Order: sequence, then structure tokens, then C-alpha cells
Amino acid sequence: MNVKNRLQTMPLGWPLALASAGTIATIFAGKKLHVAFGAAWGILSVWHTCQHYGKMKHDLQKAQDYLRTGIAPKGQRPDAYTLAMARYANHQKR
Repeated sequence: MNVKNRLQTMPLGWPLALASAGTIATIFAGKKLHVAFGAAWGILSVWHTCQHYGKMKHDLQKAQDYLRTGIAPKGQRPDAYTLAMARYANHQKR
């Protein structure tokens, strides 16, 4: 597995929780430490957002394929929210 795939699939739940707890815990501890935890929290949040963007993009493509063909990939119909987003995206293309 290459570095890009590792970064895209790395679980960020615990690091985000620690950074947020550290940010809150260091409010009165010192400005530099508080800023460091806040910066880590911000970077991890952006990273996590990028991961979700990739997953949502992939799910939306599968839902659009399902709407176009009527065949669910792996026999699993996309959820209602993803289907609604796919319908909206198809409508915007016209």
C-alpha cells in the first residue's frame, strides 16, 4: 500500500478526539500549547474532511450508476440521501 492510500484510509477518530480535548484542556495552561493543540485539531479536521469528500464522491458515483442502469452494485441499493444527491447532481447537469 502506498503512502497516499495510507493517508486516505488512516483512521482519525482518536487523533481528532485527543487534539480537541487538548485544545479545551489547555485553554488556561498557556497560549503556545493551546495554539499548538488548536493547530493540530485544525489540520486533522481538514484531513478528515478530505477523506469524507473522497468517500462521498465515490458513493455519489455509485448512486448515479444505479439511477442510470437500475442495477445496484454488489446487490446493495444506495441509501435515500445518496440517491437524492445523485438525482440533484443529474438534474444540475441538464
